[in-house]
Amino acid sequence: MNHDSISEIRGILETEGIALKKRFGQNFLIRPEVRRRIAETIQFGIRPEVPGEIWEIGPGLGALTDLLVPMGRPLRLFEIDRGLIRILRGRYGDSVILEEGDAADLLVTRLSEAESPMPAAVVGNLPYRSASAMVAAIVEAPQTARAVPFLVFLVQEELALRLAAPPGARDYSALSVLVQNSYRVERGIAVPGSAFFPEPRVGSRVISLVAREDAPDPSLRRIASSLARRAFAQRRKTLRNTLGSILTCVEAMGIDPGERPERIRPERFIELARCVAASGIGPTPPGRG
Repeated sequence: MNHDSISEIRGILETEGIALKKRFGQNFLIRPEVRRRIAETIQFGIRPEVPGEIWEIGPGLGALTDLLVPMGRPLRLFEIDRGLIRILRGRYGDSVILEEGDAADLLVTRLSEAESPMPAAVVGNLPYRSASAMVAAIVEAPQTARAVPFLVFLVQEELALRLAAPPGARDYSALSVLVQNSYRVERGIAVPGSAFFPEPRVGSRVISLVAREDAPDPSLRRIASSLARRAFAQRRKTLRNTLGSILTCVEAMGIDPGERPERIRPERFIELARCVAASGIGPTPPGRG
């Protein structure tokens, strides 16, 4: 099919009786050069020596999938829309594995299963409403030291800024801490709303996450993420107010309790997590401190 043609896309949806659903964030990428750039990012970003499938979130009508097939790796598609699932089955048959349901839940389940093979990459055009939660779920899901080696997503520009934001930046957040303690974040090409059908009101950007070889132990990353979420829940307050129950660790790490969370580097949250784990203390319960 012609993925560049709005009229053809409309025709297929009408013929199949598919009504686009806002809650699924369904926006089809109609710019061939953007799809090509995303595919190139994926192809050149996956290390040849790393085995595994490519997992695609929300393949829609297969615009990106068509470019993934020639890469020669097994493909696993995650799609929630039953009408699109029907089309995908008709187009690809048994040549791909198709998982039906909410991608966030399915991905967490697969990544949490010790016997489940780790994919070489997870990619996709993520729905705006659930993209941040989906990224966080994927990063936090593995229960062992292993992590998905490579992630490539097309996300809202605002989310791309949060993922890549350095300490002190307006967009630096608990999500920045979580992701940057596990991945090196690389901002790719900007994608205007006109590159999609239906056209969203905001711009998007390709973002790549490359697993850090020096990433801390998953248990430390989880504690650090919990501390960061608590600190950023009241980002205008100082650590003395938000992390009062672990003030001993804050001071032991040489961190000024009068600092606000946006000044604390991701690795410093790991240091706090290490102290918390060693001392057996925990963060202040919600609504206190």
